[in-house]
Amino acid sequence: MTDNSLIIANNISYKINENKLFHNLSFDIKGGRALHIKGKNGSGKSTLLRIILGITDPTKGSINSAASLQICYLGHKNALKNYLTMRDNIHLLQLNNHIKLNKYLDLIGLKRHLDVTVSSLSFGQQKKLALLRVFLNSSNLLILDEPFVGLDDDTHEQLTQFLSNELIEGKGLIFTSHIPCQIKSDLLELNN
Repeated sequence: MTDNSLIIANNISYKINENKLFHNLSFDIKGGRALHIKGKNGSGKSTLLRIILGITDPTKGSINSAASLQICYLGHKNALKNYLTMRDNIHLLQLNNHIKLNKYLDLIGLKRHLDVTVSSLSFGQQKKLALLRVFLNSSNLLILDEPFVGLDDDTHEQLTQFLSNELIEGKGLIFTSHIPCQIKSDLLELNN
């Protein structure tokens, strides 16, 4: 591993049965850099993220990560408990003691909904609640699967600015997105 590398992928391939999703992908994620993974539905974007996270093994190739790697991951599903209130979900996610929690609740307009059950929130509000994990992260690598889906223009801009600032602070970013964004990043396009 080089000094600044967080993740190094060497000739990653993955196939399901005999269907190759991707073949011989190599990349190096350094602090302060972003990788935007693009592709059609079914091209393997989420699978590649799971391989990077160590959840799924590649068919071929290897992933090496820095010993100091700490990851903040947000999948395309929000992973919230619909039957609990927003406040209960914040407690369950262990975000309630974070010193910046109130700042971000105000910023994204959720503070007045703390006692509302998640099932009563709109999709966009649920997405904002899930994004609190990103806004309050203490990792050195963010991995986000379709983070802009369901966001209004203001929140889209706030997230873009936040992620750009995280890059300036030396964190790494890997994300998938069908929605255009203004984050300076390298592009990895998956075509199957």
